[in-house]
Order: sequence, then C-alpha cells, then structure tokens
Amino acid sequence: AQEDVPNNNDKKSTAPWKAVQLAYLRNYQRGDILSRNAFKKDQLVDLIVARRVYSVDASSNMNAIANKIDSVDQIFNADQLPAGGDESKFFAGEIIGYCEMVEKKFGLGGSFEGDEPNDDDNQEDDDEKEVKMEEKLRPYLGNLSVVKYARRSGVGSKLMDEGEQVVREWDAGHTEIVLQVEEDNPSAIQFYKRRGWEFVFADPTCRRYDTSGFFLKESRVTKYAMIKRLDQQKADQNGL
Repeated sequence: AQEDVPNNNDKKSTAPWKAVQLAYLRNYQRGDILSRNAFKKDQLVDLIVARRVYSVDASSNMNAIANKIDSVDQIFNADQLPAGGDESKFFAGEIIGYCEMVEKKFGLGGSFEGDEPNDDDNQEDDDEKEVKMEEKLRPYLGNLSVVKYARRSGVGSKLMDEGEQVVREWDAGHTEIVLQVEEDNPSAIQFYKRRGWEFVFADPTCRRYDTSGFFLKESRVTKYAMIKRLDQQKADQNGL
C-alpha cells in the first residue's frame, strides 16, 4: 500500500499491459475490502475514506448535488479554505485515500504481549502461553492508500488518526495497533516511525503480486511487523 509519502519506484508512464495488471489488482483489492465490510457479522471492521473537496458557485442548486458537506468540520484542512466562504458551497468528490481497521488474530511474542504477569501465568505450560499469544485479537491497520497527487498533504496522517480513534470507539480494551509494511518501501517505514510506530519482527515468508513481467505472479517479500501503543498516546495527550 502507498502512503502520503513518495515512492522512488513510481514511473512517469505505464505500459498498457501493466495498466491492465494494476487495474485488476485495484479492483481485486476494492472487492476484497467491500466484501469484508459487507459480511463482517460480529467482526470489528471499519473502512475510513478521504474524499476530495470541491467548491461550487454560490448560485448553484446544492439540493441537486450529491455528497453535500453540511459543515466545514468535516474538512480536515478547512483552514485552507477561502475566508468567509459559505459552508453549503462545498461537496465531497472522488476518493483520494482510505485505510481499513480490522480486528484480527496477530501474534507478537511474549515481550510485546503487554499483560502483567501473575501467579496463574507461572502455572501455565510454555506451549499454552504461545498459543494464547498467537490467538490474541488485535486491531490491524491495512490497505492505507493515498492517490499520488494528494500525498504529502496530510491525508495519510489524518486517515491514521481516524483509524486510531475508531479503535478507541470500539471500546474493546485494545491498547495497541499493528500493521505490516514491506521492507523495500523505506519511505513508508519512515512515515510510520515518525508517527510513533516501532518494529517488532520481520517475516520473510510473506507474498505479494509481482508486476515486473507480462504475467502476474506471486513472489516472496519480507514484511516488517510494527506496533503503536494507544495507551502511550493517551498519556501524551493528557500531559502525563
């Protein structure tokens, strides 16, 4: 996934066959995300979407315009809007970024479990502890994506802020969020580190689609698992 930071692998032009590959992957990803949100049942899943904001002429009939913005509070960079503008003159356009927050099983290992030891822990078998850690449900940030022209504008950071807020609103007792990022995407890694994420481990067994050839194929890739602790952020906000 691409964040609000540039990727040195971006190319100025795309060959027709590669454009077909990328369109297929985009549609596949979109369908996968929508299906998870539509059939989530009891699973905690939220899709956070950012849209481009457009202004219209004061004489326009806003009742005939879809996605009307009722309040500038819905615009994260409202301070950049023209001074004295009427709120009813803005509407939401195309999607320029999104991310998904989903509660899923994700193991981190004992040092990152975050649970205080007690007498009962000493009585558990090591294998039982390992299974317990592997089965722990955690909020997982996935599919963070921002269109190229909107990167470095704060959209990616705002999406992550909203994702963290979603986890708090779940009120499920989560104190951390995890994600995975590919090792050959240093700009994304630095983006996460600036926002307080830290490394946990590297997984060399992950897979991704390779679009370097005429035919799509899966190839191995190492992904870094990273974690951000929400309790620490709360403490920072409270000045502790």
